[in-house]
Amino acid sequence: MDEFNDADLVGRIARRRVAEEPLQRPFEPWHRPRKQWVRRYQWHESLVGILRETHFPADARILRYLSLPGDDLLDVRVLREACEAAAVDLRFTGLNAVRAGSARDIRMNIAESEVRGLAGIHQGSAILRERFETVANAESIAFAEVRDGGPFHAVNIDLCDHLALRPQGRGKHTVIDALAAVIQLQLRNAMHPWLLFITTRVAPDRIDADNLAALIQAVTDNINANAGFEGRTAALLCTEAEGLRALLADPTRLEPQEFTKLFAIGFGKWLLRFVGAAHPERRLTMLPSCFYAVVPGRPDMLSLGFRCDVRTAPARDQYELVEDRGGDAAAAEVDQALALLDVTERLLDLDAELAGDEQLMEAVTVEAAELLKSAHYDVDGDPGYRGWLAGPQIRAA
Repeated sequence: MDEFNDADLVGRIARRRVAEEPLQRPFEPWHRPRKQWVRRYQWHESLVGILRETHFPADARILRYLSLPGDDLLDVRVLREACEAAAVDLRFTGLNAVRAGSARDIRMNIAESEVRGLAGIHQGSAILRERFETVANAESIAFAEVRDGGPFHAVNIDLCDHLALRPQGRGKHTVIDALAAVIQLQLRNAMHPWLLFITTRVAPDRIDADNLAALIQAVTDNINANAGFEGRTAALLCTEAEGLRALLADPTRLEPQEFTKLFAIGFGKWLLRFVGAAHPERRLTMLPSCFYAVVPGRPDMLSLGFRCDVRTAPARDQYELVEDRGGDAAAAEVDQALALLDVTERLLDLDAELAGDEQLMEAVTVEAAELLKSAHYDVDGDPGYRGWLAGPQIRAA
């Protein structure tokens, strides 16, 4: 008789049961149609662009993806479609701090096994049961996994809480610390274009005071460098130019939507300066982004996208036979900051967009239901997915 592993047998039985009987698990806020819009029209479509432009050698057609996947790996399932269409394998590296042996851990084991069986998933993919913050520790297993799994073509930091959260205890690593560690690795190793997605709550009472001050300073520096930036920022925050500095001194007075836009500008400008210090030089572009309300009437969830490219340096003629077209680095940063402001001015109110377009709302609702069904949720039961959407939903997304 062939030997078999008890754990493998338990896993096979669990997967068979899941396939035969939909899991009676509650739907979560990130199962709503608007999150599927983000997966499809922000993450997936941006990845399609990178796939079109990136040269993958015939013997290494692999797109590397870093994420904080939920227990059902919904983001991986959607982005895999773009890779499959481009005949490229998706190699994902994930971090999810589920407790070993817990019900969530078992569900994620099942989901990971199923996703690995889908076409176009690279077998080197891995999910580490660690908090993202541990990546900030260069001696940690998480740091080594991220270092060895990269460099990435896409990094997706999809948070339920605040990116700039107040640290819990002195000396603790924060999400910002871990993000900086990931970006440093990317700047050191990635010579190809890559994407960064950030989903974060944006609330003045949750952000660390020092982090907020740093983001405000990033905005103030650009105001001091460019008069046009000052006027447009004032208009964006619904104030007069004369009162802008006073408002920035106490940004908690802003309405939620204006505070969200201020955070987007400040974070984008911080990121621009952080990335801009790398050698070779990089160019940071903010992609179309959106916001929505976790609690109705209070838009405080921000979904940002950025693209980082290596800046091509022109040839320099030391004998000056031809005109020097090297350009001014300081002017280039101002131009990029103004481009960040352009995109921030056009931040999409996703709730309003879906409420005003019934056809789009129905399309992403159907797609979300199919995605959840593939993860064995009971979308057709009672009340089912649409019944859940029609009910009260006040839990944080």
